[in-house]
Amino acid sequence: MKRTVWCFALIVVSATTAASEPVPKLVPPGSAPVIDYQGSTMAMLSDPESTPSRTAVMTIDLPPRTFGAPPHSHDHEDEQFYVLEGNVSFLDREQTTSAGPGTLVVLPRGHVHGFWNETDEPARVLLIVSPGEFATFFDEVVRRIRESAAETPEEIGALIERAAAERGVHIRMDLAPPAAQALLP
Repeated sequence: MKRTVWCFALIVVSATTAASEPVPKLVPPGSAPVIDYQGSTMAMLSDPESTPSRTAVMTIDLPPRTFGAPPHSHDHEDEQFYVLEGNVSFLDREQTTSAGPGTLVVLPRGHVHGFWNETDEPARVLLIVSPGEFATFFDEVVRRIRESAAETPEEIGALIERAAAERGVHIRMDLAPPAAQALLP
């Protein structure tokens, strides 16, 4: 029997007042800006300017057999993934774990990690990034890919690596397990 999981969430974000004080704001379903990023779709529910804590909140939809992020580490950000639907594989250093709905994966800065959907079913995660400035990385990469007209995996990979290095993110493709490598183009 297939179980459908419905998640209703009230995400409070803020608008900026004249005095630059965040104020509460409701983000209705389907109203968040969407970023198409390398086969995945991300919805930015709350950007770092929304709250004094500068936390970003987004959802990521991972189609079947999709790489979400290659093995990498952050110098400045902590990430927390809450699996809403499907099963997502997470790499933490050299250990791979499959996480289903209701699982929270906490990945502190400095730890090599990555995630992907190696199943034949779609998956969805809620991602919380703190501080949230890193959330704009995905928009930046998409903009660079369009501006340079990069098309091949090598060209796109080089752009991602340059953008990552500028933000203190270190990509470690040599640590991608075989199951994740099989999902690469």
